[in-house]
Amino acid sequence: MRNYKGLVDHRADWGGRLVLLCGPGCALDGLPAAVSIAGGTTLAIDSDAAAMKSAMRAGYLDFVVNTLDEALRTLKNEVRQKRALSVGLIGDVNVTLTEMVERGVQPDLWVEYPSHAERDPAFLRAFETFLQREITSRSKRDDAGISATNALWRYGNVYRFAASDVSELRALDEALLIVLPPDDPVRRRWIERVPKYLREARSSGRWIWLSEKELQSLAAQGLNPGQQP
Repeated sequence: MRNYKGLVDHRADWGGRLVLLCGPGCALDGLPAAVSIAGGTTLAIDSDAAAMKSAMRAGYLDFVVNTLDEALRTLKNEVRQKRALSVGLIGDVNVTLTEMVERGVQPDLWVEYPSHAERDPAFLRAFETFLQREITSRSKRDDAGISATNALWRYGNVYRFAASDVSELRALDEALLIVLPPDDPVRRRWIERVPKYLREARSSGRWIWLSEKELQSLAAQGLNPGQQP
């Protein structure tokens, strides 16, 4: 949820955009799923095959491949059609980044994960120079996700509503979509897409940002939030 907030703070709609993640465990913190919920595509590069397959089992990645050719072939049309997709590439990060430079592949966001002591600093500087579009490069991410801002968001505070089963969760999502403004794609997209990309979001409850007015509207229907983070 924090990752999604950080993405939409940066850009409301990531359709047609490519996010590059690289480094150990880069697909395991849910960021690929957050990109998909925001409408974008993700290429995650990690040499750890077990970590990639674990991320796919969790629903964070749609596919795992072994070559950049396979990854780009899969992503190319989805970027053009502005459809969400996340691909994990099992491979050496240095080798793959070099190949991306040679091919002229430029992501819209680059997130570099720790530890990259084996990465040549001169190469990293050259790669950052190559990335001439709007880029965020990080060698160390904090607990707040992409965005470190924890203040009250423009969409309100965050609340969790409990649900005892799938049927109750669907009814809850319908109630939330009624309360949310029709011209609010950020929160509506979250409610509509989070069950698809986060398997743990298919049961037990829903986290959502709400204003006081929206919270009162739900309370009038007998829907009250449980614990707040």
